Amino acid sequence: MKRKIALFASMVLAVAMLQARIIVPDSYAAVHSDSCWHITMSYFVDDIPDNEQLMLTSSICCPDTCVCDTTRCFQGKKFRKAFLKEYGYTPALSSPGMVRCTMVVPETMVSDSMIAVTNCTVQSKKGYFTESDSLYIHLPQASPLSCHRVSDAVTNADRASYRHRCIFPMRYYQPLDENNIPAYRESEFAVNFRPASYVLENSYMQNSNLIDSLASLISSMVADSMAQIEVVQLVGYSSPDNGERNVRRLGEQRAGSLRDKLKYHCNLPDSVFEIIDGGRNWELIYESVAGGDIASGDSMVTILRAEKAPARRETLLRGAMNGNLLKHLAKGTLQNQRQACCARIYYQNRPDSVATELNKVVNELMSNETPDYDSLRTELAKYSDDARALNLMGVIDYREHRRNAAKKAFSTAALMGDEQALTNLLIITREY
Repeated sequence: MKRKIALFASMVLAVAMLQARIIVPDSYAAVHSDSCWHITMSYFVDDIPDNEQLMLTSSICCPDTCVCDTTRCFQGKKFRKAFLKEYGYTPALSSPGMVRCTMVVPETMVSDSMIAVTNCTVQSKKGYFTESDSLYIHLPQASPLSCHRVSDAVTNADRASYRHRCIFPMRYYQPLDENNIPAYRESEFAVNFRPASYVLENSYMQNSNLIDSLASLISSMVADSMAQIEVVQLVGYSSPDNGERNVRRLGEQRAGSLRDKLKYHCNLPDSVFEIIDGGRNWELIYESVAGGDIASGDSMVTILRAEKAPARRETLLRGAMNGNLLKHLAKGTLQNQRQACCARIYYQNRPDSVATELNKVVNELMSNETPDYDSLRTELAKYSDDARALNLMGVIDYREHRRNAAKKAFSTAALMGDEQALTNLLIITREY
């Protein structure tokens, strides 16, 4: 009986001595570099007794697998002699103090629930004892990124209508006819023609800049998959100087010349255009005569208004003040009557079916603390050519600490014109 008690006491003492050698992590650090996370575990190791050996194994584990591990061996003198006898050399001496083990984890293997596991095995001639310890690894918190809901209402055409008074939604459409010609002042795009001519010359006055501006505006609307141009209304005007009264349909021909230019630049079909002869804009002439520095201008306007026959009215204008009135008007007013202008552009919005699906992903990311990222990735993969979807994919990559993948997604989306992606790219670039 005494022998059993003594044996049991010696076993307890041996276990107690071995347990005193168990080491747990003191701290850890995580740094991202070259598509990997470098995780360094720090341990404090005391002096190893001559008759003991310590095997320290550090592992980084995800829920399904061990990502990486590393082992360090610390030996007393007696174990070093046995090692020398068996292998012909002895491991380097380890002095007591802080020991660091660095493990490299590819960012594609990173999980939100990573765990660091430490196995300490102490061995002596009296036996061995193993104990494990673990702690959760929390990678540096991701910066807040732009993840706003997608707008499915505003299109390029909508934005253009805010800036240009000649652009209207299709619900305001009215066909052009002689009694429904928009006021000349409503159009900001008017090209100029020489007297009695309907040839549209790029080099004449400011025609080149005006044509380029109008074509660029229409092209930006055509390029938007969520909007469609339905009608482009063009009005051509003529003036009573230099015998233009003898040219029939001059205004319509001028409008047709502008249409041909826009067709060439914007690749629009004939069916989109409506053209009409706006005739001679007598109201503009009346304003210039009455409001100018011409003596008895109001009286002249009264005479012109009273004459209902266009040919007779033109004759009165030509003969007024021995022809000086017409010369005065030719300096400004009549140039505006030798024009063709874009009266109105009507567009129709198309529903953005993709926006509805993307907003579901956004809602999940913003409202769920533990979203199913794999399911969201699968959903976004359907719209891989959409810049907004790429931005959301980058947000998910970044939340899962796949920073290089996030950078690539943000870069691609930013090049496609997504402002949120550009903002996110700047945020994560500053962290590298």
